[in-house]
Amino acid sequence: MDITFPYPVNIRSAVPTMEGMRLSPFVNIDGETFGQPTLNGYWRLDLNVIAQDMQAQLALSSFVTAMSAANAECVVPVLAQWRPNDNRGRMLYGTSLAPLWTFDHVGFASDPFEGFTLQAAASHRASYIDVTKPALSQLWPGHYITLGDRLYQVVNVTSINELPNRIRVSVMPNIRGDHATGSVVIVDQLRLRCRLEKGDQIGGSIDPVKFANLSFIEAF
Repeated sequence: MDITFPYPVNIRSAVPTMEGMRLSPFVNIDGETFGQPTLNGYWRLDLNVIAQDMQAQLALSSFVTAMSAANAECVVPVLAQWRPNDNRGRMLYGTSLAPLWTFDHVGFASDPFEGFTLQAAASHRASYIDVTKPALSQLWPGHYITLGDRLYQVVNVTSINELPNRIRVSVMPNIRGDHATGSVVIVDQLRLRCRLEKGDQIGGSIDPVKFANLSFIEAF
């Protein structure tokens, strides 16, 4: 059962943490031993959110209740402080949510930036992807990306044939599922499919602004 994230709620902080990752030993052609990440890892996402008005507080309260169902899942926006540049060399804006004056107030205000795409198909369990990027932009270790509704963190980046617009990006966890050549690598409107592990119910009080902590686990 898919539940819509309460977009009237403002995200104060988002902390994704990789847990349960295991390293399977393997030996390369030179006889050197390495640890290869496996798919046992999962994301834990801790959000601190602010509900400033009636609409946001009602939406947050109903969201926590709806997500208490065992089979409830939600594609949660992930806030990132640092993002790559756009085609003009300026940092992308990030998590721009739907404007307040729309009735349902769900989703992002615009489509994701399409400047980063897969140069080659990404296969299930792959530990890296080949990406076509704008010449004035770059992915750095520590950046986050999204393919589909799965979150990945960049751990290493190398140039392909010294070209200014092609890079090989090592990510963790390993790629989940198959992704076709030309698929957009989302770098600004990050998201992750989750289940709610624990969420603060705000209830009623004299405080005009309500704060809550939400803890999510990646859904499979």
